[in-house]
Amino acid sequence: MVTGKDEQDITEVRACALRVKPADRERIKGRTLSDARRIAKNIALITGGGVFRAVLMPLFTIFIARELGTQGFGAFSFALSLASILVIVGEMGLPKMVVRELTNHREDVAKYIGDLSVLRLIAGVASMGIVAMILALTPRAPDTRIPLFLIGLSLLVFTGLRRFFDAIFQAFEVMKYQALVDMVDILLTFGVGTALLFSGYGLMGIAFAMMVGATISMAMDFIILTRKLGKPVFTFDLAFWKRMALGALPFGIIGVLTFLFGYSNTVLLSIFKGDEQAGLFSSAYRVIWMLAIIPATCMTAVFPFLARIGRSSDNRQKDAIRLVVKYLACLSLPFSGLLAIYAPQIISAVYGKSYSSAGTALWILAAIPLFSFAYIPLIDLMNSQYKQRFSVIAILLCAGINTALCLLLAPLLGMVGAAVSTLVAEACLFGITIFFSWKHMRLHPRIFNLWKPLVASLTAALGMLPLRNVLPLPMMLIAFFLVYLAALLLLRTFDMEDRKLLGSLLPAKSGPGGSNG
Repeated sequence: MVTGKDEQDITEVRACALRVKPADRERIKGRTLSDARRIAKNIALITGGGVFRAVLMPLFTIFIARELGTQGFGAFSFALSLASILVIVGEMGLPKMVVRELTNHREDVAKYIGDLSVLRLIAGVASMGIVAMILALTPRAPDTRIPLFLIGLSLLVFTGLRRFFDAIFQAFEVMKYQALVDMVDILLTFGVGTALLFSGYGLMGIAFAMMVGATISMAMDFIILTRKLGKPVFTFDLAFWKRMALGALPFGIIGVLTFLFGYSNTVLLSIFKGDEQAGLFSSAYRVIWMLAIIPATCMTAVFPFLARIGRSSDNRQKDAIRLVVKYLACLSLPFSGLLAIYAPQIISAVYGKSYSSAGTALWILAAIPLFSFAYIPLIDLMNSQYKQRFSVIAILLCAGINTALCLLLAPLLGMVGAAVSTLVAEACLFGITIFFSWKHMRLHPRIFNLWKPLVASLTAALGMLPLRNVLPLPMMLIAFFLVYLAALLLLRTFDMEDRKLLGSLLPAKSGPGGSNG
């Protein structure tokens, strides 16, 4: 259990690891606070840009679901799932590889921009060949083929290049440009897409909007990148291409397998039970996907830091992961409690009455944040320290579990079976990742002191349960989070270390040591 004395203990461990004198411990504290400020600033920037994505894209999805209906939304979900799988395959894990390698070799940025842009473009065009082949073989209606082609083009070529450019911004830990362009992308896609959707253009309007947002945002990214970080140099170094492609392959496998966790179930449901069941499950899963933005956004800012200090002899990376998991637990766990007691109301309020039967699937999926807030940082820690093979093994095992269970349960239970298979796979991934991080990273599970946010979440959920059908939903949400926050404070979840970190993020009047805190 973490106490107020833990800060001194942690600092002493760092001092021993670095073989420094006790007098140097203040310098170590200052470095930790500096790390926290940098990470928090980048998280704030990405979150600021991500607010538009977190609000507008789910709202756009709701508009699509309402306008197209359950069957039409199921067809859209199938097309989007297929295209999204192809974009992950097309990028081959290159963005993550670029962040890890370029973080420690920033002097080579010109070569990365030039040669890897060409490599990424070649991969995108090759992936479009897969799209063309799928379009030729698909048994679906002909009027869905052109929209699917445009969705594939926007994701595989233009969004693929943009994700690569964003990886270079992340390697330099300058997230403001990524956040700015992301806002432009979302605003264009949402604005154009909503206008065309309500004008009756259906799936074709959605595809055209995605093309507009992806094309313009990619061009903006390239202009900012070449003006701020470096001009591209084209050497066409085949050995460099080969090294980067082979190094990125494990990250590509991780991306594909992670995507298959949820979206493969949508495809299987479409096959076994039809588009309506697929649409219902997809509507519930997308709510959970929205919550996954929280850990994903945080780790986008934390991963370059982990890569930069991954080979250091002290415990900075372990301390960072411990704090990240703690704060993610405080952010994620209340949503599990909230969804557990309000699943039907939330589904109906978000998507409409016709989707109310998806409340059962959402109630099952509500437990996923209990696991994802911990395994996502641990996987990134292993990846940053060249132990990605263990991440691949863990995700491969759990993807197999998910697919096998879905093949067994979906024909019998429909969307409920798909939800159960997803939850079981997520729990297995949590357990396997904890084991690998303990065995290969010497990261003992006891450093994750998470019982307090869990108790606070249970307190809020049980306290609001009798009132869920009494108060309006907005008022219930406010009351829920107020009870949760009060429980966190009463349990003294945040210790002296947390207060010092918070103080370092504010415009402090004191010096670096925080003596006037």
